[in-house]
Amino acid sequence: MAVKKSLKNLKFDEALAMLEEKVRLLEEGSLPLEESLEVFKEGIELSKICADRLDTARQTVEQIIETDNGYTTKPFEEIDE
Repeated sequence: MAVKKSLKNLKFDEALAMLEEKVRLLEEGSLPLEESLEVFKEGIELSKICADRLDTARQTVEQIIETDNGYTTKPFEEIDE
């Protein structure tokens, strides 16, 4: 039996694929109520993981600052908003 990968360690693409599968299952409408609720809960968790990964990527992109000589990086905390 394969060990289920911890949700916290999922990469964005993995979490998104799993979320899409949960949505597909729920849209089919063939699951019993209890199982639907469990799949929905898992989908919410995967949605949060995806949002977190996207936020981290956004912060990384915001760290790239254009200068006269090209591009440089700047710690996220120093960026003026």
